[in-house]
Amino acid sequence: VDVRDHEDEVIVVADLPGVEKEDVAARLLDPRHLEISSRRAGETAEEATDFFMRERMYGQMSRTVMLPAEVTEEGSTASFKNGVLEVRLKKVPAETGAMIPIE
Repeated sequence: VDVRDHEDEVIVVADLPGVEKEDVAARLLDPRHLEISSRRAGETAEEATDFFMRERMYGQMSRTVMLPAEVTEEGSTASFKNGVLEVRLKKVPAETGAMIPIE
């Protein structure tokens, strides 16, 4: 998972090889945490009998990513292409406030 911090947005990119778009979800838990979950189907029991080594992961996966700034779901987008999930999250504008003159 890569997290990039830009001026007005945070971009999260996750490689999910072998996962279908229908099996991927991205959920903003709060302004600083994004949860990415996916499911990848494995071989049937008959296909899984002759392995010498097996390192690829199958089944349910979930990862919570801490974000470098507060973000909002408004105006945010997510896309999934060629096994790569890209989530673009709009940053919450910093409160500018107003200066109070001191006498």
